Amino acid sequence: MAVPYDTLAYLLDRANVHDTVTRLGINLDLESREGLIKDVYAPQVTIDYTSMLGGSPVETTNEKWADDLDPMMESFDGKQHLVTSVLIELPQPVNGVAKPDKCRVIANVNGHLFRRAARGGPMMHNGGRYVLDLVRLPELDKRGENPWRISKHTAVLSWEDGNSDVMTTVSGLGH
Repeated sequence: MAVPYDTLAYLLDRANVHDTVTRLGINLDLESREGLIKDVYAPQVTIDYTSMLGGSPVETTNEKWADDLDPMMESFDGKQHLVTSVLIELPQPVNGVAKPDKCRVIANVNGHLFRRAARGGPMMHNGGRYVLDLVRLPELDKRGENPWRISKHTAVLSWEDGNSDVMTTVSGLGH
């Protein structure tokens, strides 16, 4: 029998999805490998930063992605990812709608990156959107934990300002 998807379940899903998206920016900035693996990304994830860096999307595991991010994030003397205007696309709980096992989020993001050793100045700012596909992990749902994890992370660059040399440590992503 299908689990009823009522207003309370819908609101809990929205809150859990929002928490997962918030944890993305926080765990990047805290350089928390464990947080990215445990609280943010699904076991299998597609990462697409082609809008910013060229190359191709990368299909990987959450552990490998967190390992790849470590030296990149550590290369900055400071960083802040601000994820705002989080639009969560979930079905409304009406007319017998089934409990969803996936959803999409579109959010604004601003990145502020600081690297003292960069030639030409230490700051790079950029902004755009994250398009995030999330999946419900049944094993977490059964334990009463936040079940939503990012299975596809796409960054869409809208603008950038500052010294591109600040970004040299991440330029190989997707190549």
